[in-house]
Amino acid sequence: MNKIMIGFWIAALYNFGIILFSKGFSNDLGVIDPLFSPDGCIGILLWGAAYLALSKRYERTPGLALVFCFEKAFYGFHWIFWMMDHHQELESLFSADLISAVFYSIYGIGDLCFMIFFGWIAWKWRQNIMGD
Repeated sequence: MNKIMIGFWIAALYNFGIILFSKGFSNDLGVIDPLFSPDGCIGILLWGAAYLALSKRYERTPGLALVFCFEKAFYGFHWIFWMMDHHQELESLFSADLISAVFYSIYGIGDLCFMIFFGWIAWKWRQNIMGD
């Protein structure tokens, strides 16, 4: 297993963490931000499964890594905008719901890091995006 494949597995595990943070797909996160409703959390799991599916073939299908880059950009920038509007609510959220507060404090940082990771993969194997 090479380092890039491990990166895909870490990205998948990162997404699978939504099971813990959503408390088993409760609507706690969705009440704070509808993007993370139970249905949205299932979508996050599906993205994680897609990372696993590509982990051994990334160099042959860098176009999918580019899609993953844009998906992570969507969540990362959503987090930045959410933080700009709601950062003042985090202190009270920490007292009321530690797990949700931790999630909303950190999820975008990981998404932005994985955006760079997937973007790098798409760039490195870009000659394969248009076919051989």
